[in-house]
Amino acid sequence: MGETNTSVNREAIFGLLPVLPSERTWNFWDFASVNVGLAIATWCFLIGGTMSFFVDLKMGFVAALAGNTTAILIMAAATTLPSARYGLDQYTSLRSVFGVQGSKFALLMMVFVEFLWCAVLSVMFGRAMQNIYENFSGKSGSGVVLLIAFAIVAILISWLVVWKGPVTIRIFNLIVAPGLGLMMLVMAYLLVRDVGFSGIWIAPPLDPAPDAWWNFMIAFELNLGAGFSWWPIMGGLARLTRGERSAFWPNMLGINLAAVVGTMIGLASALTIGTDDPTEWMVPLGGPVFGVLALLFVAFANITSIMSLAYSTCLALKQVRTFLLMDWGKLTATFFIPAVIIVFFPYAVYDNFGSFLAICATFYGPLSGIYFVDYFLLRRQKLNLRHIYNMSPASGYYYWGGVNWVAVASFVTSIPVYYLFLDPISFASTTPFVWLTASLPSTIYAMVIYYVLMKWLVLSKNLGAYETGSVGSRTEKAVP
Repeated sequence: MGETNTSVNREAIFGLLPVLPSERTWNFWDFASVNVGLAIATWCFLIGGTMSFFVDLKMGFVAALAGNTTAILIMAAATTLPSARYGLDQYTSLRSVFGVQGSKFALLMMVFVEFLWCAVLSVMFGRAMQNIYENFSGKSGSGVVLLIAFAIVAILISWLVVWKGPVTIRIFNLIVAPGLGLMMLVMAYLLVRDVGFSGIWIAPPLDPAPDAWWNFMIAFELNLGAGFSWWPIMGGLARLTRGERSAFWPNMLGINLAAVVGTMIGLASALTIGTDDPTEWMVPLGGPVFGVLALLFVAFANITSIMSLAYSTCLALKQVRTFLLMDWGKLTATFFIPAVIIVFFPYAVYDNFGSFLAICATFYGPLSGIYFVDYFLLRRQKLNLRHIYNMSPASGYYYWGGVNWVAVASFVTSIPVYYLFLDPISFASTTPFVWLTASLPSTIYAMVIYYVLMKWLVLSKNLGAYETGSVGSRTEKAVP
């Protein structure tokens, strides 16, 4: 019996079974430390560096705080709250929205983006380590081979930690997060000491467009994209927390406020030092000792982000029959293979970060909006676990052939709506963009069209099990 319980517990942590309250290991501060570790990575500084082309510090602060807060409120409510209540990762609970088979459609689109995110973070780790090597060796221009090698090291370390599971991820974050927080405060002090607050405050953008309001809206849009882009990670982690409050509010402390602080340090440094690459200004700012230490902390912060992303996505891959019974170590290794391939093109990854961030918003904004409407407005926070884990036509979440075509259509048609306002590659925009952004119209469109069509085509036909309430347990038909 004990062996059976251990097996079930392992399947909950490393598989698709709901995590019971007694199995959840993260309290508020555990999840907050994970959030801070996720937030204060090189991507946070890189967002600030990207913003430096468009806005100064005061406009950048407003854009970062407003953009992150708006997106994270929607994203976190739609992912962490249902995941914490039912012990599910968001990809599994997404069966209630897209159907027990249709959820794989969203999964395949998201997994491709996650490969790119892993590659971005790995290359950022590589850039930081490359700068450390050049400072110690005195050799500049060490070349792309060393950068690729360090990026692969980041992937290898991440794989080894993810292989061991969320307890190891938690321990890793408990070590890294406090160091990162201290490092940020020291860097902010050094920046004010060397440049002066007034010098930082009046520093102009590096390469702004003539229209100041357009510059602000681009910065705002980038931060909306940053906030929404946490969608693939947070639900899979929130299922390990001990309650809905412990799942939701750490997001506001970590990937919102801590991220904004890190973004502002990145923005201020880029404005005053003149480069948008955070790995290039840490040594000039902190000196050879502290600068190298800062680079080390930032490098390993990227690994915390890769680990959390990989854990959530590998859980999601178990929706596919090929991966369902695969050993966890083999599954995580398989996930990292595409990222290894992508890092062989590091500059294509690193130099297009701003466009990549905007592209993320075209997916994650509408997806967060659809999930929010379904869970809070249509289901009133009630899911049926028996239906979620029943893949047969008898499931209430079977819809039409296992697919909720209303969700698919709402999601797919929301993507071109984004392009009506902004081209995420070239940043070419139409007039309405400067008043509405692109993420918010596409997200609101997805929410409205989904709500209307669901009322008209689904609820009116008693599809989707919207009246069954919160039913089911892990021991009753829980394995798909």
